[in-house]
Amino acid sequence: MVHACSCLDCQRQSGSAFSYSAFFPTAAVTVSGEVRSWRRTSDSGRWQETDFCATCGGGLVSRLEALPGLVCVPVGGFADPDFQAPETLYWASKRHRWLDLPAGIKTVETQ
Repeated sequence: MVHACSCLDCQRQSGSAFSYSAFFPTAAVTVSGEVRSWRRTSDSGRWQETDFCATCGGGLVSRLEALPGLVCVPVGGFADPDFQAPETLYWASKRHRWLDLPAGIKTVETQ
């Protein structure tokens, strides 16, 4: 599952107009090295916990209360220009007005 999100929290966390993330079963993802975690309440009212590298501050994985058993990985970490496009843009109501999406990407106004 791959999606983008334009909620204000994702904009702030990514430093961009949206986040772009892939989801994997928790057991399929391994993180090593020193990690710090940060938990917040999202616009939907559920928690989101993000692990980041203690050395460089880069986002590594997130876990969402709404999606137990899955881990969210920022697609930018794969450094792969051929990575699958997002299937859905969540919080489309908060997207930057210049952001036109390619055909086939579903939009959800909130989440």
